[in-house]
Amino acid sequence: MLQWAVVVVYVLALFLFTRHDTSGAGYTAQLLARWFPHLSSSELRHYVWLLRKAGHVLAYGFLTVLVYYAATNTKRLRRWALPVAVAAALVVAAADESYQMRLQHRSGAWTDVFIDFLGIAAVATALWLGARIRNKHKEVVEENAEN
Repeated sequence: MLQWAVVVVYVLALFLFTRHDTSGAGYTAQLLARWFPHLSSSELRHYVWLLRKAGHVLAYGFLTVLVYYAATNTKRLRRWALPVAVAAALVVAAADESYQMRLQHRSGAWTDVFIDFLGIAAVATALWLGARIRNKHKEVVEENAEN
């Protein structure tokens, strides 16, 4: 149950951060311009875009991990933990972009859901591969124990 509470707190934090002015591209641009005054405006726009999209990938990749581990510790969801994690992260990503469309300082974009999906898919692939490797190792250990 604690894992699901962590998921809920993380999702609430995402939405609260989105609501705050500091989550906008303008704020990111101001910070970068202050830290790197030598950047041209075109370089600045490029780096703002890269940083913000990397943030999407990381935030939703991490959400996928949180939901996956919560689902693996839930008896009814354990078998479907990975699809549940992917679906839940995608639903939150879509809800977040929809919410951003209603905020003055943000401009929600459905293409960002695709970028969120890149983080979700990367983490889901890593979790799937990790599970396969663990299962393979478990089979080898059990086989060696029988011999």
